[in-house]
Order: sequence, then structure tokens, then C-alpha cells
Amino acid sequence: MTESSTARPIILRRVQMSTAAWTLLCESTSATLGLPTTGPAEATEAPASLSEEATAAGWAELHTLNMSPLPGEVTRQWTGAVALLLTAPITVTARGTYNGVSTTSAVGLRAGRGLAVHQRHISEQGPAGTTITGSEDSMEITLFNEENVWGAVSRLLPPLDVVRAGAQAAPLNSEPSVVIGAGTTPASLPAEDANITLSVTTVAPGLPPRVFSGMWSVQGQTLYSVTTRTTPSSPDASGEAQEVRLTEVPAGHIAHELVFAVVGAHDALAAADAAAPADTEGDAQ
Repeated sequence: MTESSTARPIILRRVQMSTAAWTLLCESTSATLGLPTTGPAEATEAPASLSEEATAAGWAELHTLNMSPLPGEVTRQWTGAVALLLTAPITVTARGTYNGVSTTSAVGLRAGRGLAVHQRHISEQGPAGTTITGSEDSMEITLFNEENVWGAVSRLLPPLDVVRAGAQAAPLNSEPSVVIGAGTTPASLPAEDANITLSVTTVAPGLPPRVFSGMWSVQGQTLYSVTTRTTPSSPDASGEAQEVRLTEVPAGHIAHELVFAVVGAHDALAAADAAAPADTEGDAQ
């Protein structure tokens, strides 16, 4: 076989568009394919409804991007691309905050392909954690091969080496280097330079969603994995409280956990597929 017939590009396509155009893409795809109106795309801050003027401008923008031949219509190629996110059995949501800027990335994976949607926000840190105070009217849409999932997810994460480094496993003997007392929350972390949250959700027919989630904090040049543990609020009192634990981990730990979670998601889907015929036969008897 020739190289051109076997090699697959890392990035298949990347485009920028307004939040209005993205909303129209999602609504049109959902209507065309009879999909629910809720889904991974809502991880971004697209407007809930559009005025007639914004709708007309959005369709004109999609036409300029060669995604819409006429207002109200989306090309078959882009209907399929957006459906990849809206119906993906594996979805990834990543959020990061750094220097007053927060980012949200929603990623769908199916059959070796992925679609990532990125957006930037203005944020403030307060006692309750990060608060989004505004969102950029621009979405970045990337169609990519799944083997580049970390590159797609990390694209808008804080631009720090310890955050964006490739996959490495944390030492097996890692112990919490900082433990914050019971009764606190992740918002009670010591002063940090950046924070990152990541979740991977797997949905198999007939089974409840399977979710992996992780949280990290960067303080100086050090990356910490943040976990919580339920503890008694006091030796003599009933009730429970959350103890926040910070474990120092090496650069690349976020990428490692993402890859591990995606591999686990594929294993779960494969197991569900393998069990499906047996369940069908049992029902038929």
C-alpha cells in the first residue's frame, strides 16, 4: 500500500467561528438527525437563543466557511463532524484557569476520530472558586485523529510545561505532600498559579455513564494532583466533611491520566459490545 493510503494527518481541519455560528451548527445537526438538544456541546458557553439578526449573520458566516450552502442547511460533511461530538460514546471535558483567563474544551471521540470545541473566558478567583465573568465570542473547532487526543485537549490548557508535557506516570509511592484539614473544599487550596479539571465520560447502550474525573493545581513550578476524601467532621460528632489532599506529581501526569482514562473507556465499550449479543439471545429465549 502507498504511504498516501495509510498515513492519516494529525489535524484534519481547524476553524474559528462565532458562538452564534456554532449554536446554529449544533441545532441544525440535532434537528437533522433527531438528536436531543442537550449534549457535550453545552460544555461551552454558546448563547441559549439567537435573535433574527444574529441568526442571519451566523448562517452567512457558515456559508463563508463552506459549511452551509443555504441558510438553514449544513453540509453533510459538517453535519457528520458535529454529530461526532453530540453522539460520541466517549467525551472529554477539560477546563483550565491561568492569569485570569479560563478555557473550556469539549471533545468527542468515535471510531478513531475526534472533534474538539474550545472557548476562552474571563474569570475571577473568589472564596467559592473560579467564577466566569465573560466569554470570548469565538469558538475553535478541530477535527483530529484520536491518537492526538492529548494535543487536542491540551491546546488551550495553561501554557506551562508541567501542564502540557506528554504522558508520564506518577511514582507509585506518591504520598500526599499537603493535606488541608477536614471541612474545607477544593476552593480552599493554597494560592495557586493555575488549576485544571478533566473528565472522561463513557456511555454504552443500556448502561449508566462511566465517569473519570481529575483535578490539578500548579504552585510555582510544581504540579499537584488534587483529590478529596470524606472524613468524620470531628471525633465526637456525627456527619462527614471533605479533606482536600495534594499529591506532588511529575510533568506529564495530566496527559497520562487522560490517556489511561480513554483506554479504559474503550475497554468498557468493548466489554459492553461483547456482552450485548449474549443479552439479546437471553431475551429471545
